[in-house]
Amino acid sequence: MPKALYFMPDISGFTNFVNTTEVEHSIHIIAELLELLIDNNTIDLQLVEVEGDALFMYTTTIPTYQQLINQVKVMLESFHRLTKEYETKRICDCGSCKTTIDLDLKFLVHYGELSMIKVKNIIKPYGKEVIEIHQLLKNQISVNEYVLFTTNTVVLFQNEMGAKWLKNSQEEATNELTYSYKILDKIKVNIEKEVEKEAINNDDITQPDVIINKTFDADIHNIFAYISELKYRHIWDKEIQRIDFDHDKVNRVGTEHNCVLKFGNLKFETIKKPSKDSLIYGERTKEMFFLKKFYYLIKLHKIDEHTTQLTLSLFLDYNILGKIMKKEIVKKVSKMWERKLTNLHKVSKNNLVKIIT
Repeated sequence: MPKALYFMPDISGFTNFVNTTEVEHSIHIIAELLELLIDNNTIDLQLVEVEGDALFMYTTTIPTYQQLINQVKVMLESFHRLTKEYETKRICDCGSCKTTIDLDLKFLVHYGELSMIKVKNIIKPYGKEVIEIHQLLKNQISVNEYVLFTTNTVVLFQNEMGAKWLKNSQEEATNELTYSYKILDKIKVNIEKEVEKEAINNDDITQPDVIINKTFDADIHNIFAYISELKYRHIWDKEIQRIDFDHDKVNRVGTEHNCVLKFGNLKFETIKKPSKDSLIYGERTKEMFFLKKFYYLIKLHKIDEHTTQLTLSLFLDYNILGKIMKKEIVKKVSKMWERKLTNLHKVSKNNLVKIIT
């Protein structure tokens, strides 16, 4: 009977994550993380199925110990690079996005016989080997990030494992499962430091060319959702006909979308500016006529539960022709944004799509 290496990356903290935070964003985030793990497959792993917060995978091409450990490292590094970006590049203030940084990742590895079951046109591993690795998803390891080897896996790699592995066991209904595990405690810290250094910097946003202040009779979170959720943009921004963006990803710093206008297109990138007491959302483009760059930042400050102070700052970096037409451009852009904000106020006040905050 052929042999296989069974491999399961499992996201720790997932249950609490989806039970206590906004469902839509949590689905997007977990899907993005699981896709990232699948894309970082270095040892010919075959995906059997997605099991909520975990991936069940296997390979009949048995890797070396170093190849296997490198696979764990590659997945863990990519995982934490993305979770850290949800902190450094986050523009959404919802619970899902704020707590992504708290998610962790563990790995279970088992070596054994490969039996397959076929139901209709679905073929996948089946039998006691599959049961054993799934039983160990629930174990007594007190840390959140580790790689676990079953006894069979330890026997396979025992001459290369070194001394940093800890041994444990647990009683199941019909047998005792013994396993060894290695704590992965440095990768997350190192990646978080790297991502912080690489975080997008918007230092070129200095003094705005135009500032528009408005008081909205609407909840601050409703307004922010209408501004930052690209799927709502067409409701209040009547300058656009359609927005093309990735519906399966949460909008964050660096996210790009394409505004389809009556005449032409404009590609925008999401930006932000740090603030402790306000919600801020912004975008930039290099594709506006007469401008080398165009930025806008919308700052929302809560007055009370139903009143929000909005400050719009427009930044215009003119090209040669733009400098000649500066007054006309400022006038036109200001009037355009006055219309947008009037519509935004109406939409957020009436909460037209019943955003739940």
